[in-house]
This record gives sequence, structure tokens and C-alpha cells, in this order.
Amino acid sequence: MRRILLSLILAALSAFAAPARSEEISPANDSAADWRMVLDSVVGTNAQSGLAALDPLAAPFIACSGTACHHTWLVALNADDREDIRQLFAGVADAGQERQALAQAIARIETSVGAQNGTWADQAGNRLSDTDDPDQLDCVSETINTRSYLERLVQAGLVGHHRLGQVVMRFTLILQHVASTIVDTDADVEYVIDSWVGANGEEPSVETYPQWRGHWQV
Repeated sequence: MRRILLSLILAALSAFAAPARSEEISPANDSAADWRMVLDSVVGTNAQSGLAALDPLAAPFIACSGTACHHTWLVALNADDREDIRQLFAGVADAGQERQALAQAIARIETSVGAQNGTWADQAGNRLSDTDDPDQLDCVSETINTRSYLERLVQAGLVGHHRLGQVVMRFTLILQHVASTIVDTDADVEYVIDSWVGANGEEPSVETYPQWRGHWQV
């Protein structure tokens, strides 16, 4: 049902540019426990919207904030955003350079989204005082957004040395941390793109899965 609702919202609003200040577009999900379903719904809806557009980078998309995507916003990249992002990939010659461009592009998209929905104030990690604050993102919201951004970059034809990977998880004694991956198709190596470790507009960390998995902290 949530996937249908989000699809209808995108279909109804796709002809309009995102406002300078975005409004929340759907009811909050009922439980943080269903975060995998929310991830599939939001990422899938954004992928459909990108595929249907002449320019995937220009198509509106749903961005998450709060805890486990408790808040959702309709946003879009403007012409300057899109040009800046495309320039990041100009001249990329190998997978290493492409990973650097991907990290820079995600940071650039975060900056644009943050100006639209107030998440410019998002800090690195989580604070105890952040309980479902709509301008802060936990690792689930960060993962859903990052995966959607990566999908759009792939759809726009900017990614030639990687494919989308999986959503991965690591644990401490009682907590879990999630992030999204890409796979270097030249070397068949999986890299974790983790936006949660930085504040809004900062480049995500890019590490091989074994390196990322070995960190003890969430």
C-alpha cells in the first residue's frame, strides 16, 4: 500500500519542480521494525520515476529523514545541481576515480536535498536527543537516500565501472548499523557507501565491505 501511495504522489507531482522548502508528503510509517519494506518501497518508487523520465537526474524523488524514514519529502535537483553532478564524472577513467566522483555526487545531492527539506542541519551519526527529529537522519534513512541517489546516477548513464550492490548490516552487542554497497565490476570488489558517518553535504565513507564490517561502532 505504501508503495502505491508513493507512486501516486510522484505521478501527480512529477510535472512540477520541487519548492524551495519541501513539505512532508506521506504519513509516517507505523513502525521502525518494517524498515526493509520501507526501503524497498521508497527506492523502488524512486527507480520507477527515474526510468520514466527523459532525464533521470531531473525527475522528482522521495527523500527520507527521521528514524527509519519516518518522514518523507518530495524533492528535485535543479539545473545547476544536475550540471555540477555531471561535471564530477567528466574525465573519469577508472573505478577508483568513479568511486571518488560517486562520493562527491552524493554529497552534492545531500546539499540540495538539505536546502529543500531542512536536513541541512543533519549531523554526523546520531545523538540521543535526535529521537525522530525530522531534520536528522539515522542510518536507515541515510541508506535509503544513498541507494536512491546511486540508482539515479546509474540511470543517468554516469556510472560505468560499478553496479548497485546490496544493503549490508553490522552489529554491536545490541545495535545494528546498515549501509548500501556498490560493486567494482572491473575488480569484482564490493564497496560500502556510508553517508551516516558525516553531516549533511559531507562525502560518505567508501570502504571495502570487509573493512566496513570490521568497525565495532554503529
